[in-house]
Amino acid sequence: MDSVGWGGLSASSAAPRIAIVGAGIAGLNAAYQLQKVGLRATVYEAKPRVGGRIQSRQGLVLPGLINDLGAAFINSDHFDILTLVEELSLELFDRRTLTQALSLPEVAFYFQGRRLEEPELVDALAPLAQQIGWDGAQLEANFDRYAPPLDALSVADYLDVHHDKIQQPYVRSLIAASIRTEYGVEADQSSALQLVYNLPRVHNRRVEMLQADELFIVKGGTEQIPRALAQRLGDQCAWAGDYGLWPPRGQGFRLSFDQGTVEADYVILAMPFPALRRVDIQVDLPNTLRQFIQAGNPGRNEKLFAGFSQRSWLQANGFTGAAWSDLGYSGLWDDTQRQPEHPQGVLTFFLGGQEVEQSQMAIHDQGQRFIDQISAHLPALKFTTDGRFARTAWGQDPDFGGGYTTFSPGQYTRFRSFLYVESAHPGEQQRVQVGNLLFSGEQFSDAYYGYMNGAAQTARLAANWVQQQVAPSGVAALP
Repeated sequence: MDSVGWGGLSASSAAPRIAIVGAGIAGLNAAYQLQKVGLRATVYEAKPRVGGRIQSRQGLVLPGLINDLGAAFINSDHFDILTLVEELSLELFDRRTLTQALSLPEVAFYFQGRRLEEPELVDALAPLAQQIGWDGAQLEANFDRYAPPLDALSVADYLDVHHDKIQQPYVRSLIAASIRTEYGVEADQSSALQLVYNLPRVHNRRVEMLQADELFIVKGGTEQIPRALAQRLGDQCAWAGDYGLWPPRGQGFRLSFDQGTVEADYVILAMPFPALRRVDIQVDLPNTLRQFIQAGNPGRNEKLFAGFSQRSWLQANGFTGAAWSDLGYSGLWDDTQRQPEHPQGVLTFFLGGQEVEQSQMAIHDQGQRFIDQISAHLPALKFTTDGRFARTAWGQDPDFGGGYTTFSPGQYTRFRSFLYVESAHPGEQQRVQVGNLLFSGEQFSDAYYGYMNGAAQTARLAANWVQQQVAPSGVAALP
């Protein structure tokens, strides 16, 4: 679409004028939730595609195989995304399938030049995991008391404080790897709260590095979710250039785009922080919210994809689910496992924090280097690689600036009042809004920041509030 379509936002219309800026999962879901109750919103997007940081490619590395360049995993408690998958008639792949079918390890740990056996790792991690679990219980019991001192520490500080519970150097390396994958930063740049939220633990003599189970991926690629939403919305999606937002002389807001200006009664800004900072918001926002927008940044995460003629990591020394490492990439998995009909496979090498900066070399050279390193543990990989690679560049896009939300020491408790909180108790509920201006996106979710579900959840909550203002007694759902 070469120009903005202004239908549905004319000043003479009796219907509420609802504008949503950003066609990632947050913006699309907000419009979709409103559409379901008979309210029309127009979604404005500056890029030539929908989905934001959700993007999938077929044939990126190998013909017929699909890789998720951005968001991929869905947890079993991600209600909003799971609901969308069901309503949009999409299919999920359960990542436990191979583990249940094959008598092979689900997870591998490659540290200090060897593959760590799980019984050894269980014994080494248990004291620190017990401490993290205790701190998590304290937060649950009295967040206001225990969160500030934890938030003031970095993860590196926390590990220093509890150095007596770290029996082996690889324990610290493994914790650092988990912070890189989950938040895209080094341990000294992450609030210690985020380590407690990860909740690495030892359970039934098994090591679980993350509280998140990451059980599902979407068959056909995660991008099917925003594409299906955009299809449902049809001409409610409009392409526009740079944005500005001003309050008009009367009620409502005035939005300016490269192609023109529109007025709206309600506005939802559904954009990552780097893109949001580029919007000229001439609206009186609380100082702390402006500071959050200015200071909030995504972590640095990138993926390198490598193609193989066989899935030779499916062996006793390999893994069916994922691997952790200190080999220059913190995570490793195969999201082409959802296509078992193909003998070929594509491994995802996942980089975070300084790993991204330290790996600025030609894609082929970097890919071959990673394969050479992992081949010390899985020699068959060297003989089954086909020499085809691809790499993401999220950090180079000025609208994204990296992966997903992270909080540095002190930031969470400073900005937590500008996070959506969903609760059965009305007094505990929070929205991020200034009058009829609302914000949504994974960075504004208290429970699910960093996940697609955070974006979808905040969008639903923002849309619900708009609906309640427009029709407090309810409106008829569309057939």
